[in-house]
Amino acid sequence: YKELEFDGYITPQQRKGYYVNEQFYENYTNSNEVQPNDPTPPLWLDKLITKKPSIQTNIHNPENWQSLPYSFTIGQIDKSLIPYYEWREVVRHSSTLPEIQKWNIDHVDNDDPSLIKQIQSKVLPKRGIWANKDQILITSGSQNAIYIIASLLVKKNTVVAIENPGYPDVRNIFSFKTDNIIPISVDKDGIVVKEIKSDTNIVFTTPSHQYPTGVTMSMERRNSLLSTAKENNMVIIEDDYEAEINFQKKPNPSLKSLDKDNNVIYVGSFSKAFAPGLRLGYMVAPEGFIKEARALRRLMLRHIPANNQRSVALFIGLGHYHNMFTKIQKTNKERWNLINEKINQEPLLSCTPTHGGSTFWVKIPESVDSDKLCQKLLDRGVTVRPGHASFFEEKPPSNYLHLGYSAVDTNKINKGIDILVKEIKSMMS
Repeated sequence: YKELEFDGYITPQQRKGYYVNEQFYENYTNSNEVQPNDPTPPLWLDKLITKKPSIQTNIHNPENWQSLPYSFTIGQIDKSLIPYYEWREVVRHSSTLPEIQKWNIDHVDNDDPSLIKQIQSKVLPKRGIWANKDQILITSGSQNAIYIIASLLVKKNTVVAIENPGYPDVRNIFSFKTDNIIPISVDKDGIVVKEIKSDTNIVFTTPSHQYPTGVTMSMERRNSLLSTAKENNMVIIEDDYEAEINFQKKPNPSLKSLDKDNNVIYVGSFSKAFAPGLRLGYMVAPEGFIKEARALRRLMLRHIPANNQRSVALFIGLGHYHNMFTKIQKTNKERWNLINEKINQEPLLSCTPTHGGSTFWVKIPESVDSDKLCQKLLDRGVTVRPGHASFFEEKPPSNYLHLGYSAVDTNKINKGIDILVKEIKSMMS
């Protein structure tokens, strides 16, 4: 009763008891009256928002992808590969009173030193990178890192070279800052460096597993790109996409590890392969740049949630991160073999050779529209992404599919590909 009285729901009357507060009741009922809906947008909306993110070309998964039997979706993870017990263990530990007292404060623009230490000692060395704490910044995933970089470096006249096909939201981010975005072709060795003009200021690339083709940039191409950047004073943004999932015995080193001139800004993520919903990543760059990036991040969101940083630090430090990727690597290799063999047996399908990652870039007959095909497949319980959004031409090719295998049941791969081929044949007949 005391709580109800304190909140204003009831009022006490001496020697009579408690009664409903009529004034509160009237205010409550009035506040729930349906307000008239005004469909007219405010006048300032179109005047001030000259570039609208809502109309940009982007990609998405069907909302019900998890319930579909043949989910070749992109950027998700198989539930059976997530170490739930170990994750609960570290979250529980980070929720003890001593740990809470460490992260339950406003850190302003600082990152969790324990996570920085784990990145320095356990994550970056595997990519041949050595960095001090002032060269690392925690971000809300790799896309947040790219946005921060673009906000600092890209001006109206900045020339930015991006891979084509490539990640649509990279183009979307840069297009908010400049109209000088130059698409560069991708072949079996990665981005075609000879197409990059000398007046280019920034080159964005995904050398470990190019998005969306999955190709790995060759060593010759890496050295050529670094030389071009040095000769023309360019900045390279290296998104080390899915570097942890590699089937080569000796994976190619990161561009950052080969860079002797501080021209590479390195971007990594814990989200894509570990926990897409966690939204946690990092960048590695010269101290002067990280100083400005940290200050800009403070204006945007101050710092990344400290409890998540502490949990991930514990997860890495206890060896769970390494063990998880050992399991993912084994499972993905098995799935890669199944899909690769199936595609090679089917004359209607062809794909770019890859050495890891979690996707296939599949070419289908030109007479088949990938959008219509994917809709038909969705009706059959198969999730595949049409590839046209990854091209940056005004009239992109419509005969490519982006097929993922990180979340699909291994036992359902063959049947899913069979349904795909059957639908292609039906559209060709």
